[in-house]
Amino acid sequence: MKMNPKDILVPAVSLFVIALVATLFLAVVNSVTADKIAEQARIADENARKEVMADAATFEPAKLSDGSEYFVAKDASGNTVGYVFNTIGENKGYGGDVAVTVGINTEGVITGIKPGDISNETPGLGQNAGKDDFRVQFAGEKANPDTDQDITVVKSNPEAAADTTDGQINALTSATITSKAVTGSVNKALNYFDEIGGADNG
Repeated sequence: MKMNPKDILVPAVSLFVIALVATLFLAVVNSVTADKIAEQARIADENARKEVMADAATFEPAKLSDGSEYFVAKDASGNTVGYVFNTIGENKGYGGDVAVTVGINTEGVITGIKPGDISNETPGLGQNAGKDDFRVQFAGEKANPDTDQDITVVKSNPEAAADTTDGQINALTSATITSKAVTGSVNKALNYFDEIGGADNG
């Protein structure tokens, strides 16, 4: 049986038109939502900076030698009270990279940390990295360029939880990988603090 060209052309054109309309629709939706998503991300980043450096009134962007951005935190009088870094360490979490916002005052003491998107970490385990009882362990830890000692992760050490300045962080239960990923990102922030002059720059 001889095929009528119209039997091929009409469905092909119809599919093309449908695909074109769908593509245009997605492009319009993306253009409408992209700005909103970007604004939500900006607000989330700003809130994270305020959370880890509560004494700051403003945050002035600056650049590290590798081009990474960090923020100089200043009080209402314009005095520098610390620095805020958003870092990703070498250790990956269970679900990939774990970015952490880290506040460090002019004395090199961590004022707070806040993990970014940890939705890919295991629910009820790795996602607990966002809870206060884990994050509070980092507050009070101090950059120590003289010993070049990084913060380390230990398993179930009550003394480490009681003393937040001993360089040890209690791992999350059954989530050591996530714990090390967060800690690695915090250590990278401490290294950046040293790079910009550390306490001498305060």
